[in-house]
Amino acid sequence: MANASSTTGVAAPITPPRGVGSGPESKSTPLRLAVSSAAVSEYISTAGVNVNDIRSSIRRDLKNYRKCPVDKMLQELLYRCVDRSKPFTNKPTLLDDCLKAILPMCNKGNDAQNIKQHLGDLMASTVEEQMYEPFIQASNLALDLLSKLDVPGLVCSKAHDDDKILFHQNDPKIMAQQHQGEMSIWKPNVVIVSRTSATKVRKQSGQAFKDEEALEKPTQPFQWTDVRSTVEFRHKKTRTGLSMPHETNAVKDCDIPAATSSHQTSDARGRSTSRALNNKRRHSSQTPDSHSNKKLRYHDDSDEEEPQRIHPVLQSVSYATELFAAHVVRQSVITYIVENDKIYLWYFDRQDAIQCSGINFVQDLPRFMLLLLAMQRMPYTEWGYSPVFKLEPGSSSQVRVLDEKIGEVDLTLDLSDKCTTRFGLRSRATAVFPVKSEMLSALAPTPPHHNPHNPTSELVAKLYWPEEERESEPAILEKVYEIAKKDTEGKVRYHVPEMVWFRKFEDTSTAIIRRALGLENAERGRRVLYIVIFRKLEPITDLSDKQFLATWWHIVVCHYALWKNDIHHCDISPSNLMVYKTLGGRWIGVLNDFDLSSTRDSPSGLELAGTVPFMAIELLTQKAIEGNVKHMYWHDAESFIWVLTWVCLRYQEGQLLSRPRPLDQWLTLDAIKCRIEKNDFLMFGRHDMKPSQSHKRSWKVAKLSLRAVGLFNVFRPRGVEPIHSKSEDSDNSESDGSGESESDDSETDGSKADEATDSVEAHRRAFSSLTDAKVFKMFLRNKIRTQLRAKYLDVRVEPTS
Repeated sequence: MANASSTTGVAAPITPPRGVGSGPESKSTPLRLAVSSAAVSEYISTAGVNVNDIRSSIRRDLKNYRKCPVDKMLQELLYRCVDRSKPFTNKPTLLDDCLKAILPMCNKGNDAQNIKQHLGDLMASTVEEQMYEPFIQASNLALDLLSKLDVPGLVCSKAHDDDKILFHQNDPKIMAQQHQGEMSIWKPNVVIVSRTSATKVRKQSGQAFKDEEALEKPTQPFQWTDVRSTVEFRHKKTRTGLSMPHETNAVKDCDIPAATSSHQTSDARGRSTSRALNNKRRHSSQTPDSHSNKKLRYHDDSDEEEPQRIHPVLQSVSYATELFAAHVVRQSVITYIVENDKIYLWYFDRQDAIQCSGINFVQDLPRFMLLLLAMQRMPYTEWGYSPVFKLEPGSSSQVRVLDEKIGEVDLTLDLSDKCTTRFGLRSRATAVFPVKSEMLSALAPTPPHHNPHNPTSELVAKLYWPEEERESEPAILEKVYEIAKKDTEGKVRYHVPEMVWFRKFEDTSTAIIRRALGLENAERGRRVLYIVIFRKLEPITDLSDKQFLATWWHIVVCHYALWKNDIHHCDISPSNLMVYKTLGGRWIGVLNDFDLSSTRDSPSGLELAGTVPFMAIELLTQKAIEGNVKHMYWHDAESFIWVLTWVCLRYQEGQLLSRPRPLDQWLTLDAIKCRIEKNDFLMFGRHDMKPSQSHKRSWKVAKLSLRAVGLFNVFRPRGVEPIHSKSEDSDNSESDGSGESESDDSETDGSKADEATDSVEAHRRAFSSLTDAKVFKMFLRNKIRTQLRAKYLDVRVEPTS
């Protein structure tokens, strides 16, 4: 039994910040876990953001990380290495057997002494750069030694396998990657790659790789697609309590409970304190608190040599983001941080981050070699790569997916420059790209919701990670199609996306690893991979002037009609407004992307609804962030106005303007700061803004609508919410295709109040009794009528000949 002073499972002294997230959601899905919103995790999907500006959003992604004893994670990693063709006992036994098999390697032979010598050299280092070489030497020598180890239950290591992993120095070589035209640049200290990948970066790539070459910086830069993981180093000048490797590693130092019997914590300055816990064998369900309350100093003033250096945790999570981007549907990433004599493991997936207690790899060599053994024996897909979708940016991939109803579905996925992906750590991580399929092309015209007015035969694939607790997008779309089927007014029919096929991959649930680790609330916020195939649409930002404004109006009317039928979209943003061109040459607007929508039957999820730069100002308040603001129709109506404003100021003839652009800073602000910026814009900034030449007409509508929003926020009585009135929404006139009669203009609304008087009392009367219908007219319909004639306002699509 390990004694209480064992250093096997030390709690990481470098932990990310915690606190309130940066995005709101509807009251039906209260913010129980204060997470970063889908928006801030997916900024690269919003055209124009600079990759280097997303550091703050990545920092927010780290909030509410979980904590896990390192031995629990080691058990799971070793389980990924088992020989599936042979009987398997249980995970704790496998961990115990592996430790016992490794122990003699740590005590006997020249290799063991050489490993300890390298570790001693690492401990003698005076600056960070001196740590790389001895760590690589010790790790690669240990990997070579472990390749000869035969442990019952584990797959064997092939002596000459080019896919075998090794540690390779990278710093100071730059690694770059493109993200929708934006370039990111990083310099990981050390990377974990296969021998094949290591050979690619040598000056003479055709020759056999020699282990000593891993100590040199690569001649050619590594590509993120070739990197399995990264190791980031931190040399702290305060090195009290550090010691050299043990001459002999005793069995008690390797006992399994050691990881849960002693923990270290750290204050914000990095000084460690230890506390002994019960050293009895802990049952798997008895885990420490799964949440941390430590704060991270990103510019740690305790390190005098580099006071402004990015914290290694933030660097490490940035590398994880690059690794996710390099393989579009990568399911998980593990990165490592070495701080003096300890190594910390961080596990990332689309749900959140898991931080493991550290291993003192100098004094607890067996456990460090156990970690290396798991790395060495894990098959390629067990590193978090999808066994189904082997997708890399800039390439195409052929995939076959078995569907129980229609058989094997053929897919040729194109990840060329047309691919739209999300750059971020958590959330849905939506990727949209062209796809070809003989089976689905034949299937496309057959569903009842087929749109004969969209002439395209092209298909697109949407791969994403929605919350399992939410009602799925395919289920919501089926309800949308039922509404469209009964739609005789043309408000919804032909203004919604056409789903051809979908598949949910049950075995990708992020809850699986959390259940196995015994983490609390493993099911909450869990995500699962979906693929949905749609007929192709075009972005609304491609259009200008009347065409843009008319299609924007189509979508406004469609959204309102669905809202009245209890389909609440809740994520109005430029990327979710799409168009198609009929055979007659008319552009038609489509409300797209229903995966954050809610219905009357929707269960509560944890994901935040909305994209921060386009959300209603009230939803960017602390009260809303805490889940205490109900998502109302007027919130989405306001979002339509922010989208209109955005496009008018940033696009010219379908092209994004060059930098500097108005409103760029909104893309990287959290909810609170973005609210402040938007309030300032409403009060002062909008008066000085000039639209692009192609959006002058739309800007006139935007200015009127923005004024209505400003007055609404000022004069709406606090605590009074707009209500939905069935009686007021019902009318028979179709003068503009909106479903509202001309006679409705006689009602007092914000627009009439604007024209009649600027008196405070008049505005208060205008906003004292509100319904969704009045908001629809006040914010949207009455404003657009000043710029478009009836034929452009008609949302009905002409019948086919």
